[in-house]
Amino acid sequence: MKKKKENTVKFIPAIGTEAGIYDPPVPASKIIPEWYKNQVKYTGGTKSYSQENGTVNHTIKGCMPVFDLMTAGYIYTLPADVMFSNDGQGQINTLWSTNDLSLIQSHPQQQYDSYNISDDYEPIGFKFINPWITQTPPGYSCLFIQPSFRDDLPFQVMPAIVDTDKHPISVNFPFFIRKGFEGTIPMGTPIMQIIPFKRESWNHEVVTEHDNNLHKIWKRAEGKGSNRYKTFFRSIKEWK
Repeated sequence: MKKKKENTVKFIPAIGTEAGIYDPPVPASKIIPEWYKNQVKYTGGTKSYSQENGTVNHTIKGCMPVFDLMTAGYIYTLPADVMFSNDGQGQINTLWSTNDLSLIQSHPQQQYDSYNISDDYEPIGFKFINPWITQTPPGYSCLFIQPSFRDDLPFQVMPAIVDTDKHPISVNFPFFIRKGFEGTIPMGTPIMQIIPFKRESWNHEVVTEHDNNLHKIWKRAEGKGSNRYKTFFRSIKEWK
């Protein structure tokens, strides 16, 4: 029997960086947010059933779509400690604890002066310099996003899609720092989530009539008071 071809994303040290110095990206499932670990599975801490429809009182921890996004793809982490300070005159200064990598650079404001930056963040653009090149098989691109469900991070990374099967250099990560933040973002902090996907062309269709078959499928799933999506509809995703 012919062995199924495995999809492999490669992380390659960029020119000028020495292999083994910086932590490589890891599967997102290995960096679960603390808030999620601490979240109880049932509201009130105890399993119970609704008197209206018999459903179980799950919290967000029982939501598989949330879990699947949180653990999708791979996570880049910060290669070294980065210190932020504000001189009080609108200037934000950065320092980092390594001499081997120019870890933070800035973006001229003219490059994004029409972008609607949230009031929660300073209107000064920075970017994390990434010591790793991302390489995917032919026909596969990568979605780069802020690590999912990590609103505790003191920065907001701008998302992007890169055709990493063709792009021969590392992808750097533009970001905005939260207003009032001063201090250290420690080495190992997750800074970007990367989700490979196959490039395909799509059409769309708007249907104006109900699909009774879909309704029947859902009514069957309602036979379970717990884990309906997980039991009937979810497909396992693997990111190794």
